[in-house]
Amino acid sequence: MPSSADKPEPFDPLGIAAAMGEWCCLLKAAQELRDVDAEMMDTMLEADAAGTTPVGPEAATKVRSIANLMRSLNLDPEAIRRNEPETMRRLEAACLGCTERRRCARELWVGTDAGTYQEFCPNAAPLDHLRRLRRGSC
Repeated sequence: MPSSADKPEPFDPLGIAAAMGEWCCLLKAAQELRDVDAEMMDTMLEADAAGTTPVGPEAATKVRSIANLMRSLNLDPEAIRRNEPETMRRLEAACLGCTERRRCARELWVGTDAGTYQEFCPNAAPLDHLRRLRRGSC
């Protein structure tokens, strides 16, 4: 005897709604992949080639975390990437090797990262240096 799960939906007998839902999920995944720009991917691939970290969604999340933290500190990660690409690569590489991912994510989520990053972030000193440069004092 067929179950109710085997019966087609009365308003969608061909399963088009289900197919559209799956298509939307694929489109969202493609958008997330597009959000990882070429330079960020190069950084992750370099780290992987050096054997320091795996490439994957977790690595992309960590690299996005440094950009979000920089914005919280009134630093422009895109401008730094353009003007000082090596500095940005070093920041991203340190972020990739960080062991405080959960704390970082929590601090970013609740908005306390700008006041606490110095306690746990491996990029605290370089970020402080960038902030001093931005204010005009070395």
